[in-house]
Amino acid sequence: MGRPVRRDRLGTEVFGTYVGAAEGIRCEAYIGGSNQSDVFIVKQVGARRYKVQDVSVGAGSIIKAKLVSGTPAAAGEMRLTGYVNGSLDQPVVLRKLNKRTANSYSGTRYKWYLIDDSTAGENGRIYLEAI
Repeated sequence: MGRPVRRDRLGTEVFGTYVGAAEGIRCEAYIGGSNQSDVFIVKQVGARRYKVQDVSVGAGSIIKAKLVSGTPAAAGEMRLTGYVNGSLDQPVVLRKLNKRTANSYSGTRYKWYLIDDSTAGENGRIYLEAI
């Protein structure tokens, strides 16, 4: 796996203990028998595997999940979506997240960082810039 991602390229912490605040990378994951969209990454455990936590369920909802290209439909699946130039009209499903770059399932590489704007409800969204 190499070294796990700890900060984005701007120095923002991207993972950590989730304690009721919308901090870190937001994703989708199949938790508790359904696909949940208010999920945050707690820790990286492999090149494409993460521990994630559902915001609505709380502390007991941490699971290990692997990245998939489609909608998570089984226990242990998750999807990371980034947005080109921050536009919600241009979502990109990510295959792998490295310290400074992100790779999509289509093979495109991007520079990335987190959008941290809690006033607009944008916390945890991945902002992508084509390389």
